[in-house]
Amino acid sequence: MKISVNWLKEYIPVNHTVEEMANKISLTGIESGPVKLGEELTNLVVGHITSVVPHPDSDHLKVCQVDVGESEDIQIVCGAPNVAVGQYVIVALHGAQLPGGVKIKRGKLRGQESNGMICGLDEVGVPTQYMPKEFENGIYVFDEPQTPGDAVYDLLGLKDQMIDIDITPNRADTLGMRGAAWEIGATYNEKPTFTKPELAADKVKDMSDVTVDVAEKKLVPDYLLRELKDVTVGKSPLWMQRRLWNQNIRPVNSIIDVANYVMIEYGQPIQTYDLDKLAAQNLTVKFANDGDKLKLADGEKDLTHNDLVIVAGDQILGLAGVQNSIEATVDENTKNVLVEAGVFDGASVRKTAQRHDLRGDASNRFEKGVDNGIVDEALTRVAQLIDQTTTVKEISNVITGNFTKAEPTIIKGSASHINRLMGLDLATDEIVAILDRLGFNVDVNGDALTVTIPTRRWDMEIEADLVEEVNRIYGYENLPNTLPAGMETRGGYDPKRELANKLRDILLGEGMDEVINFSLLSKQEVEDFNIDNSEFTKLLHPMTEDHEYLRNSLIPGLVRNVAYNQARKNDDLKIFEHARVFQRVTGQDRPSEITYLSGAISGNVVTDSWNTTAQPVDFYYVKGIIEELLAFTNADAEFTFVATSEYENMHPGQTAKILANGQVIGLIGKLHPNYQTAHNVKDTFVFELNVDMLFDLNAKSVKAQTAPKYPSISRDLAILVAKNIENGQIVADIFANGGKYLKDVNIFDVYEGKNIKPNHKSLGYHLEFQNPNDTLTDDEVEKAFSLVKDSLAQKFNVEIR
Repeated sequence: MKISVNWLKEYIPVNHTVEEMANKISLTGIESGPVKLGEELTNLVVGHITSVVPHPDSDHLKVCQVDVGESEDIQIVCGAPNVAVGQYVIVALHGAQLPGGVKIKRGKLRGQESNGMICGLDEVGVPTQYMPKEFENGIYVFDEPQTPGDAVYDLLGLKDQMIDIDITPNRADTLGMRGAAWEIGATYNEKPTFTKPELAADKVKDMSDVTVDVAEKKLVPDYLLRELKDVTVGKSPLWMQRRLWNQNIRPVNSIIDVANYVMIEYGQPIQTYDLDKLAAQNLTVKFANDGDKLKLADGEKDLTHNDLVIVAGDQILGLAGVQNSIEATVDENTKNVLVEAGVFDGASVRKTAQRHDLRGDASNRFEKGVDNGIVDEALTRVAQLIDQTTTVKEISNVITGNFTKAEPTIIKGSASHINRLMGLDLATDEIVAILDRLGFNVDVNGDALTVTIPTRRWDMEIEADLVEEVNRIYGYENLPNTLPAGMETRGGYDPKRELANKLRDILLGEGMDEVINFSLLSKQEVEDFNIDNSEFTKLLHPMTEDHEYLRNSLIPGLVRNVAYNQARKNDDLKIFEHARVFQRVTGQDRPSEITYLSGAISGNVVTDSWNTTAQPVDFYYVKGIIEELLAFTNADAEFTFVATSEYENMHPGQTAKILANGQVIGLIGKLHPNYQTAHNVKDTFVFELNVDMLFDLNAKSVKAQTAPKYPSISRDLAILVAKNIENGQIVADIFANGGKYLKDVNIFDVYEGKNIKPNHKSLGYHLEFQNPNDTLTDDEVEKAFSLVKDSLAQKFNVEIR
């Protein structure tokens, strides 16, 4: 919002530079910057064209004699198609500076002397899209006689000074000049004065050709109309036009310009309709039907049942609070006008404007909020200005579609509490004076304050808002440096986060790199690794098809990372991600957020060198990383790996579930070859662990033990066993029968091939026995070793080799 200093002077005394004002407003919490228009402009004056003759050597140039207030007229050659005798125009004299570094000099055009330039508005700094349309392709012509030789800057607002306020969404009250006057006035301890609009009593009639029905009263708390009869539509006065184009609004005609002017003045959007173009004499505010059309100057918009519209019979006049159609536009032939002022639900307006790409000045204000306490006054102001700037025979009383009485907000607080939060010791009178500068009424009862907030400040609700206002106006820069009183709160991570950080550090120590991916996936990706059979959670308004579902696994994102890197010849990858997935059981509205730790490894884990041979990643390399992770959890649980082929996109022979005490907590394995081909990745192993489930496991009690005094005894065991028997089953059975002195079992040999039975494998195990309190004897060890062999032979039909 650009605040014109000249306009502001109508409400409060202004004696400061625009730079100083912008800086002071910024210190109150509203970012502001100075804007000085036309600083480079020089030697621009009013000219009166006294003669126009065709150029002897051109079919479009004309030789003009122009009175610029000097003793003699000057000659200027002009090519504008609308130049004519008697016009009062903008003249750039010899030596004049124009925007863009353009300098005007005397010269000759095709042999005819030219002592300056007759200018269009765009040539003196008014953007083409904001100037009156009639002057787009020609020079600007004043509507009324001006004094030749006078400077044009003030007439056209070419050197206006403004404050550009970058408001936050909660301060939409400053989207109008009157609201900005309160804000700036409070900064300088000046209360603005406003003149309440009044209408000529003899013109206000108790008439109503139009009735109105608001079907959606919750979305339209206020909807008021006035009829204006026998109106003469023409140009708006120059003072109004220059204020509009400096606000980036194009002047159109005396009716539409007044509506836009009042929007800037009050912050209340206004709409106007040609009463005689209405298809019916009843207006209805309701939801559109699917397939309805909104006719605009540049085409049509297809409407849906979510769009709030204003209709006259079957004629759609506009999207409520967003955009009028061209069905009942006011033009130069309009005789009777219908003026609308309303309040529309901000969320509804925002969604509609976004859906149809029609955001504008009106929708911007309704989205952030408007003051429902000035709707009637703004409507009266429109009628007053139209009556003052053109001719109106009759004005109707207010026609009410819906009206909600604006109630001020009442906030209770205390001076001592405000002081304590600010770290100050202001007297109650000082606090009251600051609130009074903002236009707030304050009742004082000892230390207690009862503050009545005007409806223009709908952003204020609680005592903390009062504290903020006192802070702002008192000056943040004036607040003392104080330390907060009270008990210190010691920061730190919660235990679950500490576990996750520990696991993360382990993976970093393993040489893996952490990645962060989007939490949104395509439908196919959430189907690919829906291991827990979760319901999918889809966004209502996804940006793209690739980002429309909340992820239920981290693996698809890691696969994307692998594909991206391998496509760029970076094949040796060790990456992981620690993040949340979103799983939802049937019948549950909101998904549960579960922390997972997932990784992907591809390529070589040992590079080829002069003393090493390249070693590609395999299942056991990744399993070793998982085992290290699980060991660091210090969980009092038995972790096992169980081969599985139930995951469609995992290799059926190189995939396992990870179990803790028999409960699945994750998976490990190689991606299925078909899946790898479909996603353009080479051999890749992945793992995924449920960190929340790991955290819920009981912790071990770790006790220190002295180093053993007695030696251990080892035995080697070689067996021939069927291929479908897993190593884990063998090891578990050895521990179950090895007795209390069996300390460790390691597999040291696996062989499949020639010289053994078909569908069998040879396994070699190293068993270590130790008694911490005495020396073991061979008899004790042999007894335990025999039990181990007998059990294996009986349960798994092994052959001892």
